[in-house]
Amino acid sequence: MTVRIDAQKTYEMAKREHIPFFNLTSACILEALNEIPEFRWRIIGEEVVEYEVINAVSPIIQEDHTIREIEFKPVSDFKNIHEWNKYVENKKNNIEDNQYLVEPMKRDEEPIANLSCIPWLDFDAMTNIIASPNQIMPVISWGRLTDCKIPISLTASHVFIFGWHFKLFYEKVEKYLNNPEKLFK
Repeated sequence: MTVRIDAQKTYEMAKREHIPFFNLTSACILEALNEIPEFRWRIIGEEVVEYEVINAVSPIIQEDHTIREIEFKPVSDFKNIHEWNKYVENKKNNIEDNQYLVEPMKRDEEPIANLSCIPWLDFDAMTNIIASPNQIMPVISWGRLTDCKIPISLTASHVFIFGWHFKLFYEKVEKYLNNPEKLFK
């Protein structure tokens, strides 16, 4: 599902606070995901496991247009948004020379969500990656800020996530994108 959400206040705060818009948007999305227990559920072997917190894994484009990945914790694990931003920027600047941090077929075993920004495109819909038929890990992609809004595409398994959870996710993301100061402690 793809929904357009107003992100102008997040954009303005990112500029004012000298935080990359990608980082602040990622913080909003990751906080929203972590507030909904079903997005933290995974199937390990024969058991359903609820992780206390899920992190984000995100592709970061390099100067030569190759892709490397970083994994980062939610902003709620830090004293404040600036400390968290420094942590994410350090991850980006010291990115390891590997293509994948977590092997794609093993991502469902990890407490992660895949976050990806496509800042060059404004889109109405997107089909996110489904690495395996049993994929549980949520995948979120968002596009370019246009007319104060960004498209946010969410792909999640119907094993745990239903329409109600999509509604909750988009409401929580909207709350943070319209009030990014809620991330500041």
